[in-house]
Amino acid sequence: MGQTTIKDVARRAGFSFQTVSLVLNHPEKVARTTRATIEAAMRDLEFVPSLAARALRKKPSRSIACVGCLGLETPDDEPDSMPEADPGLVLQAFAQVTDQHGYTLIHRRCRSDDPESRARIASLVSEARVDGLVVCAERRDDPLIALLQARRVPFVVFGLDVPGAHCAARADRDAVHEAVAYLARTGSRAIGFLGGERAAERFRGYRDALAEAGLPLRADLVAACDWTPAGGYRATLALLDGPSRPDAIVAANDRVAFGVLKALHDRGVRAPGEIRVVGFDNVAQGAYAIPSLTSIAVPTLDMVRFAFATLVAVIEGTRAPDDLAQKRFPTRLVLRESTDTGGRPPF
Repeated sequence: MGQTTIKDVARRAGFSFQTVSLVLNHPEKVARTTRATIEAAMRDLEFVPSLAARALRKKPSRSIACVGCLGLETPDDEPDSMPEADPGLVLQAFAQVTDQHGYTLIHRRCRSDDPESRARIASLVSEARVDGLVVCAERRDDPLIALLQARRVPFVVFGLDVPGAHCAARADRDAVHEAVAYLARTGSRAIGFLGGERAAERFRGYRDALAEAGLPLRADLVAACDWTPAGGYRATLALLDGPSRPDAIVAANDRVAFGVLKALHDRGVRAPGEIRVVGFDNVAQGAYAIPSLTSIAVPTLDMVRFAFATLVAVIEGTRAPDDLAQKRFPTRLVLRESTDTGGRPPF
């Protein structure tokens, strides 16, 4: 059986091949229902546009896309949501690095639970709108990663270490382990954790550090939340209304931690006097919170430089796709007022 062509897709979808071509090259000019029908036909036929033919007609775009992969847990009203790191820091760093090297950066979102969304992202390279992708995924088994691997699209994963893929990863487990170990070492005995499914590695660090400190893993001190200040606020109120109150809280990121501090303030709970708080990402605002926020600093710019250099090497052919570049970047705990012991002696 020969390679599937654009005319095969047109026959399957019931439209002209000119309309299929328009979907491939200018999807914004095609009605949504028409585009959905044609994209479904492409998936059914496993149609992959000819990269070689496009290369003859188009020059490299010198553009890359930074793709935020959103799961079911991410609210639709969070337009800038990207997993595992502060979105502003990541996008700002990529914009800085791409600009320095004469590349254009675009930002796209992908619903991991939506096949059409994944297909649109995967087609960015085949349509020559970008040369490669940076994928900010929430989990290692994200379907978009598998699709890009199958289509041999140039991409690098940012934030997670993914087998079989180029990646710039944080040492998430070690980061939270260090924070919880510090809290336990300096007197905390009921340490809460605010995260969710997206924080699997961070939760593992929390769990392991508790075990090493001889502290029990208590379900009543663990709460899922979306990664927003509102999510942190609601989850903290739930902990305060629970059967027992924590004496410290580790938040999935700094935005969650800001919600924690607000909830404690509104309930008249002293931080750090009664409950100590740790965030993750070390955003600039943390130093100006009341109290200033202890947080885990991530080497975002170093990670971005590594991810960009790797992606460009794959795009330009100086690194083979299967010559994997994988690096895990260490973090550090930045101590501020929110974890002050107030002179209490460590255990």
